[in-house]
Amino acid sequence: MNKEKIQQLEEEIKNLHYRPTNLKHSFSNVETKEFYCWFWDIHIKPVIEYSKQMAEKYGADVDAVWVGAILHDVARLTDEEPHDEIGSQKGYEMLLEKGFDENFAQKVKNIILRHRCKNYPPESLEEKVVASADAMAHFIPPFYLWISKYSNMSFAEVLEKNTKKIDRDFNDKIFFEDEKKLVEAQYNVLKNWFEFKI
Repeated sequence: MNKEKIQQLEEEIKNLHYRPTNLKHSFSNVETKEFYCWFWDIHIKPVIEYSKQMAEKYGADVDAVWVGAILHDVARLTDEEPHDEIGSQKGYEMLLEKGFDENFAQKVKNIILRHRCKNYPPESLEEKVVASADAMAHFIPPFYLWISKYSNMSFAEVLEKNTKKIDRDFNDKIFFEDEKKLVEAQYNVLKNWFEFKI
């Protein structure tokens, strides 16, 4: 696979985050730009890095994992849900338009579709790598400050939702014991934050 082609794709998706063309629902232009810039920096980029490291460590298809990580939340750029289903189709079409091989595009489509582990659990090694990396990136503490800043939920609702999210991510989305151990301390800290009682 042409690494330069993948780097160009990564730069293009990064630029879509840094210069979004669609306003996020109920956000101003400034809020939309800030939201997506931070989303790239504190979520997408860590997912890419974790994914590439795990792909090399566990012998997965590094290129498919790399592209799957770049595109795993691509439907969030247009605020569409379910973002796994819509994003998998968008990613597939985007890759074909850019001249990627159809088998490769299908592999990436499956990675995107299965990264949430909800309706479509990961099956292949590559799908498990990106799902795990996505979950691991949720244990970066600024991620939850970012969520809280842009949430329209009450503070109590944010705490309750995030408690469930970190439990599900830690217990159901990280498929490798080494990586689970890597984020365990952060999981415990965040759990204490979200379960805080007076």
